[in-house]
Amino acid sequence: MADCRLLVTVLILSITVFPHAVQCFETHSPKAVDLFSMIQRIGGGAMSLIEQSASAKQAALGWDSIDQDELEEYFNGDVPGIMQQLKVHVMQNRDTGIFQNVTSACMTNVDMFLDDLEQSKTYARQMVHSNGGRNTLANLEFKLLTANYGNFEECELVRDYNKDAPFDTMYCSVLYPYPLTTYARTSLCVPAACSYPELFELTKGIPVIGPYLYYECAIDYPWYAGAIATVCVLCFFLVVVTIGTVYHIAAQRRIQEKIDTTVEDIQKRVQPEENIYESLDEEAVEVKAKTQVDSEKAEGRNGKMVDLDIEEKNGDVRRRPSYSGADTSAARKQLKKLGFLNRLMVSFSCINNGSKILNTEQTAGSLACLNGIRVISMFWIILGHTLQFQAAYWDDIRQPIQQVLPVFLASGLLYSTVSVDTFFMLSGLLLTYHTMKHLKKTNGKMNWLIFYFHRLWRITPVYMLSLVIWACLAIHLGKGPVMIGLFEFAADACGEYWWTNLLYINNLYPFPGDLGLQCMGWSWYLANDMQFFIISPIILYILHKNSKIGITLIVSLCLGSFGITAYLATYFGAPVGLREAYNNNTVVVYGNPSADIIYGKPYCRIQTYLVGMIAGYIFFKLNGKTVKMSKWVNALGWLIAVALGMSVVFGLYRSPDNNEIEFYAAVMYTTFSRFAFAVAVVWVAFSCHFGYGGPVNTLLSWGFWAPLSRITFGAYLLHPTLIYLMYVTSKSLYHFTVMSYICVFLGNVVVSYFAAFLMSIGVEGPLLGLEKAVLGGAGDQPIKPKKSTPPAK
Repeated sequence: MADCRLLVTVLILSITVFPHAVQCFETHSPKAVDLFSMIQRIGGGAMSLIEQSASAKQAALGWDSIDQDELEEYFNGDVPGIMQQLKVHVMQNRDTGIFQNVTSACMTNVDMFLDDLEQSKTYARQMVHSNGGRNTLANLEFKLLTANYGNFEECELVRDYNKDAPFDTMYCSVLYPYPLTTYARTSLCVPAACSYPELFELTKGIPVIGPYLYYECAIDYPWYAGAIATVCVLCFFLVVVTIGTVYHIAAQRRIQEKIDTTVEDIQKRVQPEENIYESLDEEAVEVKAKTQVDSEKAEGRNGKMVDLDIEEKNGDVRRRPSYSGADTSAARKQLKKLGFLNRLMVSFSCINNGSKILNTEQTAGSLACLNGIRVISMFWIILGHTLQFQAAYWDDIRQPIQQVLPVFLASGLLYSTVSVDTFFMLSGLLLTYHTMKHLKKTNGKMNWLIFYFHRLWRITPVYMLSLVIWACLAIHLGKGPVMIGLFEFAADACGEYWWTNLLYINNLYPFPGDLGLQCMGWSWYLANDMQFFIISPIILYILHKNSKIGITLIVSLCLGSFGITAYLATYFGAPVGLREAYNNNTVVVYGNPSADIIYGKPYCRIQTYLVGMIAGYIFFKLNGKTVKMSKWVNALGWLIAVALGMSVVFGLYRSPDNNEIEFYAAVMYTTFSRFAFAVAVVWVAFSCHFGYGGPVNTLLSWGFWAPLSRITFGAYLLHPTLIYLMYVTSKSLYHFTVMSYICVFLGNVVVSYFAAFLMSIGVEGPLLGLEKAVLGGAGDQPIKPKKSTPPAK
């Protein structure tokens, strides 16, 4: 793992080449240079991680000391491949003793391979044939390509195809310095008995590049404690879900029948209504027993919601007198135990949790249109990540960045990061809407401890499980030419900073931070959202007590965020669109051009959350009321919303011949663009919810979105890991076409949501059910005594 800090993260190898390699063709394609620089920035964590790890690797191996003129002269000549040079070097020096640090097993197999290659044996020729070719300066100039993977399977299967092969083989990627202060990658097929240090010993004598070679081989990665613990946790959830499901199928009905029988028995012992009430001054004690079969709605039909001790009559809560007899007391105790057991066991049932997720019914007054907004925004995020992560694997990088990405519609991909602000807005809206309803119902009373606990309990376990899957387990889920480097780097980052994720401060520590060096770089969103949630009770309580002061506070916070963002964008020359930074103050102050100054900081991102809080308050005040709006006002609202949204997404588009954006315009865009986009989405939600959305509301309120909306959180957590796994286990580079990109995107959506569904029924649902079983739930109904029947005359 320690070597991982020195490893160039190979996932997006070619991306790190571009900032330097563009010198050889920039006079022909300046637009391509700017486009790729932009992709690096909008790639967020992935791009920064590559840049930082590449810099660390090059510095550690002393690549900065390489004579660039000598290196360029070396590659301008007719240089043979590394395997050919290894062959010559080993055969010339095998008897000189310079390979004394190479084990006898490795040296014997290498000698055998070289001798058999001389005799043209099939297995040896297959090993050579599977090697990656020599990277040429022409590939760098015309394709921006410095990677040649060779043929992974052809190397790995040498012994399967050749029964006379005397040893197992191993595929290894080789990084080596390349002109223009960058590096290139090829591959070698070598005996599996040789380790990384031994391969370095065998090749360090190669002229010019030998001392700087770095090997990464596709080995069966060892199982460390973190990976084993992750598997154990997953197995634990699998076991409890299996038990809960078996209980649901085999025993739940019998338990429910016992509950029903016990309830009836108690009812028979209750005196007629008019004679049983006494005044109740102390706190009522509730005994709950309920079952959940198909959905939360089913509780009223299939389960008994019981309260044995209290009942309400004419608005006055009173206590029944104690029932006489040991049988009644025993029945009440049995009912309490059975009810808790039933709720606890059913909460782990995948049938119960799955039915809740897949339920498409919309309750009256629900904000159904938000389901569609949430899911479509998640699709947009996956669409952007599919492009950003795939850019590393294009076999001809120059073609898409010159011919595909500069078109107008491609801005929808390049600026897909505003979709994250939709989630901030939705979070603020729903929190305010539901909390204000509760405060009104309870006259301002709220158990704030439960308020925080519920949030942490719902998010943190699933979040941490996703983190350990990314950092510890993913490396075992396949093999590929460029897999180990990425996940070792992730493991090292998480090993050092996992606690910042647990405390939801990973966007602030270490300050200013770098998204690429975070553990789970995309988790900056969760840190921001939790920080906004933590401070929200202050705003919500003030808003409940005095709406004018509350709105003033929200507006003041928003103005403060504008001011801070504008100052930072001005001082640090924050880049927008295809522009680089307008100054180098980020490097001067923090020594890192990719330092996270604005993107992941709560004081810059809270604007859209505050927009959501104001929207939530408006929805709360208008709840149950009829909103009358003329068609002209509605049309004007839609026109403004569409104009705002389109200007944010497409406003930075420039023709290839005019790439300039004035500095003041860049500062204004950085300051107000996300706020404006959130306002546009709020109008869509408002118009749809109150009946003025027309076909847009029909689409967004479609029941199809409801199940997907419930598992979007899991899709957000898991989709980067799954996309990375697909790319790093690929055995060849991708040739970009629009159709292939669409197919990959659709596959990413399906796989991400399927994994999220499994996560929800296997982890998230059971944990929420456990919370509900222990703390109780809303909607409990008292057991009502049977009324006495007057005697027949």
